[in-house]
Amino acid sequence: MPQLDPLGVPGAPVETLNAALPRLQALSSAGGRLLLVTDWQGRRPQARYGAVLLPAAGQDPLVLAAAFGPRFGPAGSQALEQLVRWAQGHGLTLRETVLNPSDFTRVLEEPDTEELRHLVAASNPTDPAIYTTSHTLTGRAAGDD
Repeated sequence: MPQLDPLGVPGAPVETLNAALPRLQALSSAGGRLLLVTDWQGRRPQARYGAVLLPAAGQDPLVLAAAFGPRFGPAGSQALEQLVRWAQGHGLTLRETVLNPSDFTRVLEEPDTEELRHLVAASNPTDPAIYTTSHTLTGRAAGDD
């Protein structure tokens, strides 16, 4: 199976988002999906995320490095929110897959098309509000200080 090169720098949310947005804009998103890949279930305040954009048929998927989410501080949470809002604004279906930490790292650093098929098959629909409501990711209610 062919290898895919992930876009971005692991652990660098701003740099990864800035590298991804121009590439995302160039892809046809009609009928596409954004698959968020995480290493924690039920503990979102500690989670890290990578992503796979599955564009319209005939286009290669775009894998984004593990650089999103609360594990990478406020910038990581903000980058995840921006990515999800971008997906919503372009009509993408949002899905999530949870992997154990060792598979998470391996799959996002050295993805191949067969593994991506497995990720898609194991994914579930997810609510965008999980990623765009700050207290959901930080574990704090609005107004808590």
